[in-house]
Amino acid sequence: MCLVSAPIVIIGTAYGRRATLEVAGDTLTWRAQRGLAAVAENIVTTVHGVRVVRWLELRHSWAGFAVTALGALWVASEGLAMGISTIVVGVGLLGWRFTHPRQYLLLDLGQNQLVMKVALASARPARLLAARIDHALDTGEVPATPPTLP
Repeated sequence: MCLVSAPIVIIGTAYGRRATLEVAGDTLTWRAQRGLAAVAENIVTTVHGVRVVRWLELRHSWAGFAVTALGALWVASEGLAMGISTIVVGVGLLGWRFTHPRQYLLLDLGQNQLVMKVALASARPARLLAARIDHALDTGEVPATPPTLP
């Protein structure tokens, strides 16, 4: 009896629209829409066809830094109340972004570069996929059998 696990779907945004990356074994299926005319982009490859993979978690907030700096300037020039309240807002922005990072999955396929801003619910599967691809790249792993692509 052979048990086949269901494919994992990583959900996020690409090109400002909803995008998905379906992972079924070693097969990856990217579905997105790009351009003003919403041209469908459907790309199928394998874990072994990815040249470079990056998982990014951006935990900084330039707006938080700027508001905090503005608050520090206001402490010196406008008064303590206005400055401290602005610093509190800036630190709040920094804290929010640190606890809720922007998460990106980047895949370089040679002819295509796929960039997805990953939804919070799909962060764990995306991290695991990036680790799986990194392992395949580091070890020089090749597929056991030629993949059957849809």
